[in-house]
Amino acid sequence: MALIDKIRNFLTEPPLPPFLLQITANRLTGLRVKAGASQENRYFILPLEAGLLEPSAEKSNLLEPPKLKSLIEQGLRKIGGLQSDLSLLLPEACFRLFIFTAENLPSSTQEKLALIKWRLKKLYPLIPDDFRFDFQTWRLNSSLRVLVAGARASIIEEYEKLLAQAGCRVRVIGLPTIYLLPLVEEPDYLLVNVERDYLALLVSLNHVPLLYRMKSFRWERGTDLKQTSLAEIENTLHFIEDKEKRQIRKIYLRWAVEDEVARVLTDNLEQAGLEVRPLKTDRFAGFRKEERILLAPLLGQIANKEK
Repeated sequence: MALIDKIRNFLTEPPLPPFLLQITANRLTGLRVKAGASQENRYFILPLEAGLLEPSAEKSNLLEPPKLKSLIEQGLRKIGGLQSDLSLLLPEACFRLFIFTAENLPSSTQEKLALIKWRLKKLYPLIPDDFRFDFQTWRLNSSLRVLVAGARASIIEEYEKLLAQAGCRVRVIGLPTIYLLPLVEEPDYLLVNVERDYLALLVSLNHVPLLYRMKSFRWERGTDLKQTSLAEIENTLHFIEDKEKRQIRKIYLRWAVEDEVARVLTDNLEQAGLEVRPLKTDRFAGFRKEERILLAPLLGQIANKEK
């Protein structure tokens, strides 16, 4: 299956493969979609040592493929996922994702793609020749919101080849933050997804994605993560208030780093008059709270199919 088909599958809700895998800069998580007799063997969470991969949208990611492959096999073996079809969530930094507004789009697919490619080149003038993308649209009031997601074929292929060496077939490729959306019930909110190496923010109005931003970290300490996250959240809320004339008061926070820092950040946000809520993962029985936070992008894929 070509990369563009996998991205299109991701955006248009394909059939869910039986196994789900997420790779981040410092962690592997995996989940079997169907619960079995043993909850312990339904999922895995494995830490990654520094130096195995370096997420990037422009250059090769895998620094130590044999070591990473061995850990992937270890995790998939636990949940019975070797030699299987799976959905693969890659580090957010592997992708380019943006949302733009249009009154209308051309009627033909070719013209739509040409317009989006023009918008892409305005944002990323040096976009590589092997960049592949797809899009999805929503109507909000009198305008269209167009979400575009894409990646370099060469970067995706190196992950696919690694999984193929473990006997697995990648059927869907996606971004973690997008799969957190099914775990949010409100129509208007700011979703904040913090991993060890990045912060992603997505604003929704009337269940329509309005703004997406991603900031990479350079392995800051916990205090720096909190301060950076707080500043980015405040800047995003001010931008939406100025541009859209709307106030967002609800923050859905996934903090997949130090728990103590999350509590401090939550206190700071609540003191600013914001309402901080956790993602709706409590209906997934058999997982501890901290496990549900780390597994949330995978649980979100299941929740999406159950809607």
